[in-house]
Formats: sequence, structure tokens, C-alpha cells
Amino acid sequence: STLAFFSTACVIAGLPESIIAAACARSGQRVLHVDSRNYYGGNWASFSFSGLLSWIKENQQKADLSDECEDWRKLILEDEEAIALSSKDKTIQHKITYSQIVREGRRFNIDLVSKLLYSRGLFIDLLIKSNVSRYAEFKNATRVLAFRQGRVEQVPCSRADVFNSRQLTMVEKRMLMKFLTFCLDYEQHPEEYQEHESSTFAEFLQTRKLTPSLQHFILHSIAMVAETDSSTLEGLQATKKFLQCLGRYGNTPFLFPLYGQGEIPQCFCRLCAVFGGIYCLRHAVRCLVLDRASGRCKAIVDQFGQRISANYFIVEDSYLSESTCTNVCYRQISRAVLITDQSVLNTDSEQQVSILTVPPLEPGRAAVRVIELCSSTMTCMKDTYLVHLTCPSTKTAREDLEPVVQKLFNLNTEKETENEELQKPRVLWAVYFNMRDSSGVERSSYAGLPSNVYVCSGPDSALGNDCAVKQAETIFREMFPAEEFCPPPPNPEDIIYDEDEIEPEESELNNSPETKPETSAEESSSEGVSEHPQF
Repeated sequence: STLAFFSTACVIAGLPESIIAAACARSGQRVLHVDSRNYYGGNWASFSFSGLLSWIKENQQKADLSDECEDWRKLILEDEEAIALSSKDKTIQHKITYSQIVREGRRFNIDLVSKLLYSRGLFIDLLIKSNVSRYAEFKNATRVLAFRQGRVEQVPCSRADVFNSRQLTMVEKRMLMKFLTFCLDYEQHPEEYQEHESSTFAEFLQTRKLTPSLQHFILHSIAMVAETDSSTLEGLQATKKFLQCLGRYGNTPFLFPLYGQGEIPQCFCRLCAVFGGIYCLRHAVRCLVLDRASGRCKAIVDQFGQRISANYFIVEDSYLSESTCTNVCYRQISRAVLITDQSVLNTDSEQQVSILTVPPLEPGRAAVRVIELCSSTMTCMKDTYLVHLTCPSTKTAREDLEPVVQKLFNLNTEKETENEELQKPRVLWAVYFNMRDSSGVERSSYAGLPSNVYVCSGPDSALGNDCAVKQAETIFREMFPAEEFCPPPPNPEDIIYDEDEIEPEESELNNSPETKPETSAEESSSEGVSEHPQF
């Protein structure tokens, strides 16, 4: 039996799917969003401590949860065929945990994927334009750190940081300011870098009269690009992006959503629901139903044997069967989550949100990104820190990340430790896992997908969320080329009842008080407005 007809049906509530669903509902389409999981966000979700333990247990169960009897196949007509979907998520592997009792687990919100928001870019523009930002609060990342010669130190980012820094000499301060000023408008001075376009960014920095410590800061903590395979132009572009994001909401370029990254997909789900979208969690989909004559997908069959018709279907990569993904080659992301008893760099303030890039400890390895969250981010209990480590996989997550963990933290839970280890933060609990990165997979790699079935990837290894926004907007425009992507919702406060009334400004990001932006959303997001980064 057919349950209902929808313009768009989304399977799984990850970030790209949630953005697409919100955009479709906002443009007047009927949207159904189903997910076999009992939580929003897929691999973009956040969990309490007990919730994360349950998630680990579920992923360690090797038994396939699909029904042995495939009664749904009887629902396929003679002029139709079915593409079976996978009922077992295989995107998470190599989970290793070791723990010490952690109380007050409900105070934790632990992200499966670790990211920060650049204060300028596609994602922040979408939050402001769609007014989804009103559903969340954000905290500014307070410092950028570097790991050099076995020590963690703070990187001066803004102009004030540079001139107040005690670790830089006056000569180094002038060198750094001169180079950062050049990076802001490097396109206007091609003669400065054209000879080095075929070189790596690290090699280019060596030609710029910069000390080794400044080269390290710029390469690993500001540009945050690979030392061996990032070109000069890639490094200059990354440095410029970093500088352009400075000063918009705080002293660093980054924002973090309170209660975790998992809040973001839920915000877009809420926008979709406000405009009539329907959500069904714990609702598995067995197959896609194809019309043999047209080759298009006409419906899905759910776990209850109901047929649900739609014009377009959005499917997350993890739901596709092995036969559909035979020709797909996946990358992997290595992840670790730690709960520690102190910060990697103690200062007068305990409430620090820090990002640290640890260069490769040996050739052939990737740099490791470390994001340390304090209790004021609402992701961990008081007197603890939540630490996320991320890098592209070369081996298992533990093999990739444990050497860095050993450099930064004390893994010895016994009281008798060396003095050097006592100064390091102690690991109270840790989990390692590998997560599939399907962001680089071309659509043509999937076998036999109809033209009206669109595949969304899971999280990528990049720091920001721009990849998800690009993917969502591309798919939306293919489905509805005449519609605007996530237009601003009607706001009663913007309605002018009298000519004498002054039109209120557009609402800005709903920041926490300490990161309240000084400029309005209209000023910040409009083209042609010149703002000078505070470096």
C-alpha cells in the first residue's frame, strides 16, 4: 500500500540531507525524512557519555539486523525492480575503548565528527541567510596552539596578539606582520610568488626571510596545510582565509556550537519541520522501487512493507548496498575522543576552546588536528576537558593517533609517574575509531542508480562544513533549478506596518554574550563591504 506522495524523500538525517530537506520544505515541497537510527545527525551526531557507550555497543554488534525473510520483495510489480538498501551501517570500524569511571555522564555531549565553523564562508552565510542560527548558540574558539620541539605554545593570531607576544622578538613580530599583510592581498602581487607556484608552501616560506618558528606557526597553525604536498597557492589561499575570518566574532577565526556539532543538523531539521517536513526516526527503508520503463525511482518500501512515493530521493552513502558500491574506493578518517583532567596548555583561565595542529611525527603520516573543549561549551562536566583528535587514516585510528596522545597526555592512571608525565593532562577515558570518508566519491562510481536518486556523503576530514553546504546546494539546484536555496524565512519583526517605521536589521548569529558580533548580519554578509581583519 502507498502511504503518501512526497516531492522529496530523504533517507537518514545527516548534515547535507538536513540542509536539503530544509531547503526543499522552505521552497514549498512536501518532504519526508526517514532514518533507521533513533537519533538525528547520522555520523554528525553528538551523544551524552552513556549515549556514546550505547552507540559503541551497537556498532560492535556484528550481526546484520536485516530481516531474513524479504517479504518486501513481494511488493515489487512486474514492471518494476528493486535496489536493496543496507540495514547495517559499516562506516565505523576499529573501535577500541578503555575507561575509568566517569560520573555525571549526562553533562557530556560528544561529537562523532570534530569540526569548527570558520566565521566567514559558505556555512556561516547559510546560517545567517536561512536564519537557522536562531536555533543554536555559538562560542568563539579562544586560542590557536602549536606543538613545536616537544612543547605546546600559543600562536599569536591578531595584531594585538603579535605585539603582546613574549615568545617573539621585535624582529620576528615585524617579519610576521609583513608576511601576513602580503597574504591578505597576495593576488595583487603575483611577482612575489609566481616563481614558486610549482613549489610547496613550506619551500616558499623558506624564501621569505622568516625564522623557523614563524615558518612553523604559519604552516601548521595558520594555513594548516600539509608540509609535503600543499602548493604555494594552496598555502596562500588558506592563510588568507584564516586572516579574513579574524575579528568578526572574536580573537580567532573559529566558532563552536554549544552542546556540540550534532546541534547543527538538528537546527536544519527544525527548519524543515517548521515548514511542514515530516520526520520518522527508528524507521528503516528496505529498498528503492524502480520503474523499468523510465528507469526512474518511483517509491521506497519501508520496514512495514509500505510503499512511499516521491519525485526525488536523497540517500546517505552508508545506506547503499555493497553491490551498488562495488566500484567505490573510500578514504578513512582516524578519530579519537579523550576526557582529560586539565588543559594541554594551562593559563589563568580554565575556560579555553583550543585548536592545535601536531605535525607528522614521522614521514608518510598526516598532521593531527586536536580540538580541546572546556566545560563552558556544554560538552563536558566541570574540571574536565573533552579532546578530539582527527587525521586522514593511514592505519587504524589507534595506530595513527596514539603516538600523538602519548606526546601530549599522561596515559598512566597509577599515582607513581615521572615528573614530566605529572605535568601532562591525565587521560580519564578514551575511544578510538575509524570513520568512512565518502566525500570524494563521484556519482558515476555507484552502480545502477536512477537519475532522481541523489547520494550524500558522510563527514569529511576538513575542519569546516563548506563541503556539506556545496553538496546540499548542488543537489537542491539539480532538483529545483527555479527555486532559491534556503531563502530567509518570513520574520514578523521585518514587516513594515507604517512608512514612518524603520526597518529592523536582519538578525545575526545567535552568539553567546562573550562573542556577540559588533556588525549586523546585513553588513557582515553583503558583498562589497570591506572589513579589515584584526591581525
